Amino acid sequence: MSKLERDFRRMTSRLYRVVSAPANERDWESIRELYHPRATLVRTGVDAHGEDFATVMSFDEYIENANTLLAGKSFSEREVSQTVDIVGNVARIASIYEYVFDDGHEQRSGRGVNFFNLIRTDGGWKIMSIVWDNERDGVTIALR
Repeated sequence: MSKLERDFRRMTSRLYRVVSAPANERDWESIRELYHPRATLVRTGVDAHGEDFATVMSFDEYIENANTLLAGKSFSEREVSQTVDIVGNVARIASIYEYVFDDGHEQRSGRGVNFFNLIRTDGGWKIMSIVWDNERDGVTIALR
């Protein structure tokens, strides 16, 4: 594993630690410098009516959305696989994770994938976008 791949693994580990912190203890500001100021985060999936959706957010909108969705709930993610492709000043990370969600009435667990797109700038590598989805009926993630 190259130094850059180790750096990317540390980056994703930091992100998963913040998301997995207890409610009201998520230190979003501790990871802000990882993101380009115009980064987008896109949650995809299928809603309760079986319709596909994509919610496109800025980092600040993502924080607000995550805090609302996770308020009073237990949630954790853990990376189980990562692949990296680098071409010049762009990189793509495919990060497969396991998650556990507990709202006090129901506990769900499963796997999902984050696709990170990064760019190299004067300040180093910055996340330009993250797009993610979770396994469900008809959608299976194969570990590499």
